[in-house]
Amino acid sequence: MRLLIASATIFTLAFGSAGFRVRDQLPQKFTNLKILPTDIAPRDLVSIMKQFCSDLNVRCEHCHVGEGNDLTKFDFASDARPTKASARVMLKMVSAINGEHLKTLPQPATQPVTCFTCHRGAAKPATRPGGG
Repeated sequence: MRLLIASATIFTLAFGSAGFRVRDQLPQKFTNLKILPTDIAPRDLVSIMKQFCSDLNVRCEHCHVGEGNDLTKFDFASDARPTKASARVMLKMVSAINGEHLKTLPQPATQPVTCFTCHRGAAKPATRPGGG
């Protein structure tokens, strides 16, 4: 819950203080959703994207084509950025870990794996303590 609050705060600081209303800048219809449900509610999609931003300490342009705070200028459907393809692979991985693998542990995990589990607020997770 703290992560969700923190991500909402970051998003508000990044976009809200500039006078932008995110819901007014979203596409009317989402296209090119390959992992997330095609009928996902706009608020749910925004919530997930905010969580990605928080968990990886990135902004929308990390995965999506566009720059700045005006989301109407973004091409969210574009697959031009390799990080978007990586995000899709990571979503499948997290789903498999939570849906299949954790169930096989002698003592089930009490918390699901999330992006933050590995990334810890970094775009590229550290592969060893204290380093890259």
